[in-house]
Amino acid sequence: MAHFRDRIEHVEGRIDELARMKNLGPVSAARLRAIGISSPEALIQMGAIEAYVRLKHAFPGVTTQIALYALHGAVTNVRWYLLSDDIKAALRDAADRRL
Repeated sequence: MAHFRDRIEHVEGRIDELARMKNLGPVSAARLRAIGISSPEALIQMGAIEAYVRLKHAFPGVTTQIALYALHGAVTNVRWYLLSDDIKAALRDAADRRL
């Protein structure tokens, strides 16, 4: 059986680059596209905090703090669970000020 990351996700016939970013997958990528983020570059330009705030408004019941950490990790190319407690706290504080 192929490893999960060996699968190539496609959107409209092309490789889904959002879904291939660290910490993201097809569900996260679909939700990001639903809020207007269609590429890794667009996510990086918007930033993890703003993307999280928009996701939280659009998908309040399923957008958790893990999503915030995952977005930051996607932007910085770091696995979310490797983020320090200080970084996680700073992310939560910044997001809470925007919500």
